[in-house]
Formats: sequence, C-alpha cells, structure tokens
Amino acid sequence: MTIGDRIKQRRLELDLSVDDLAGRLGKNRATVYRYESNDIENLPITLMSTLAKALNTTPAFLMGWECDEPSQNKITDLSNQTIRLINDNIEKLNNNGQKKLLDYSEILVGNPDYVEDSTPILNAAHARTDIKQTPEGKAHDDAIMMDPKEWE
Repeated sequence: MTIGDRIKQRRLELDLSVDDLAGRLGKNRATVYRYESNDIENLPITLMSTLAKALNTTPAFLMGWECDEPSQNKITDLSNQTIRLINDNIEKLNNNGQKKLLDYSEILVGNPDYVEDSTPILNAAHARTDIKQTPEGKAHDDAIMMDPKEWE
C-alpha cells in the first residue's frame, strides 16, 4: 500500500471529503487528489506531520512503518468535531490558555447536563446535624417553606 493509498484510506475511514481534508491542510482539493494518487513524490516531513494530524494518525502509519490499521497503533477514532477542536483551537492557545481550556473541560465533564448517557445528579443542602430529625421532618420543613411569616 502506498502513502497515497493510506491517505485516502484514512480520509474515508474518518468520513472526510477531499474538500474537508484540503481545508484542514490549507491546500486545494487538486493537491489532495495528487497526494492520494501518488503524483507528488518525496513528500516533506513537515507535510507528513500535518497530514497525520489532519487524519488523526501518525506519520509512521502514513509512511507504512506501522501496521495498516490506525487503531492498532493506539490511535483512537475521534469525531470530526473533536479533531477540529484539537487541531483548530488547542494549538492556537498558549500554555495558560490550554490550562484554562483543560480546567473548563473538567468542569463540563463534571456536569451531567453536558455528559453523554449521564443520570442527572440532584444538588441539595446537607441535613442539619445540630437538631434531632423527626419522622415528620419533611412535613415540618414543607410547612415552614409555605409559611410566609418565615420569609418576612
């Protein structure tokens, strides 16, 4: 399998059009077609690195130095949105910006409103420990909440 074959194979695995890949590379579609058809020989190493990032793989895979299955090379299939987030946003940030983005992503992951297949977590105040709880405690609490005198 040639470099061009691996580029095309990986592009198709990621469900990217030639225009999508061209956009990620900052090239035109004709150039991508030339890469895939092996019309351009001796691709520069800097281009291999850029291609690998755009295709969520490694330069070694594109060169044929690793096995033909990117998943076997510890590369996970990421959604196009995730790849765009990584390639387009994170690399533009300085170290402080990257740290803030990481901190914010951890906050989002901790919020069930933003996590796939998550059961909502109810946040409530802790029970008072300075008073004895009674079986009719809930009725008592509800009565206090409904009593307008308590809120004056």
